[in-house]
Amino acid sequence: MKLDRKLFSKEVILFHQDIATQDEIFEKLNENLLAKGVVNDGFLAAIKKREKNFPTGLKLESGFGVAIPHTDPEFVNEDQIGFISLNKPIQFRQMGSDTEVVEAKMIFILCLKEAHKQLDMLQNLMTLFGDDAKIEKLYACKSIEEFLNLIS
Repeated sequence: MKLDRKLFSKEVILFHQDIATQDEIFEKLNENLLAKGVVNDGFLAAIKKREKNFPTGLKLESGFGVAIPHTDPEFVNEDQIGFISLNKPIQFRQMGSDTEVVEAKMIFILCLKEAHKQLDMLQNLMTLFGDDAKIEKLYACKSIEEFLNLIS
């Protein structure tokens, strides 16, 4: 499984946050991504809208919940993945479902300038998500270096 470390180079990697809502997650990640110049001013509204219409929650075979929100390339200045782990899970709707929900404890926010890259990235993430031991270690991470070593 190869996730390029460069996709995390701006280090928008937040561990064990106390956040109560999906909107707060998006606002926190947007604030960090905007500060690093990764996204533009339209990103926050676009990510919220897309998540509402195309949910990205996934319940992994291990029972662990993740979400992989993303939006259109016009809101992105450079390729990057943001990451946040949560002390308490937040509900995301299950990908492809109108009613099922996932209790997500880790969010990987994809910021990609080219739409065709999203499929490759999603495939790489699915490979990662299939490794229960690695997912547990990622969730337990407390340092950026440890996180980067695990994903690359």
